[in-house]
Parts: sequence; C-alpha cells; structure tokens
Amino acid sequence: MWLSPKIFSVLEVAKERVDSLREELAAVRAERDVLKTQYATLQNSFDWVRMQINQLQAENKALMNRAYGIQVPVPELVTKADKQFNLQNLFTDERDLDPNGWDNN
Repeated sequence: MWLSPKIFSVLEVAKERVDSLREELAAVRAERDVLKTQYATLQNSFDWVRMQINQLQAENKALMNRAYGIQVPVPELVTKADKQFNLQNLFTDERDLDPNGWDNN
C-alpha cells in the first residue's frame, strides 16, 4: 500500500501525540491512586480525632455533673448531618414561615 509523504507525516505526528497522551494518562492515574490512598488515611485520622473529641466532651460533662451537679449539654461531632440543609430556606423571611406573621399584637 502506498501512502503519500504528507499523509504519512500526519499519521506519524498523530501516533506520537497518542503515545504522549498515554504517558500523561498513566501519570495522572498514578497520581489519582496516591490521592485516593491519602484521602483514606486522612479520613481515618479525622474519624479518630472526632471520636477523641466526643469522648473528651462526654468526660467533661460527667466531671461537671459529679463536681458541681450541673447538667451541661454536650456538643457532638458527627460525620454527616441527620437532616439535609435546605439552601432555599436560607434567605426565607421568618414572617413567611409564621402563618400569623409578626403583626399579631
């Protein structure tokens, strides 16, 4: 099969480009794998710190109760909120939420 030199040079450039893109893809995949591992490690560390803080808060509450007889609320760090935050309610006027409005003297 005969190819003109122009077509052959275009195909040669395309092959070089494909090879370089494959090398870049391999590098990006390797970086992605490293980042996945780092994320998992950081998530485990965060979970450990969260549990330690929650434990310290509970111990602090028990000590306050034992020493002074005071019941204090204990904040707790959680991984996910139980209730989804609705961004639409962020800018809602409270008068809109109250059926009687604020002018109920």
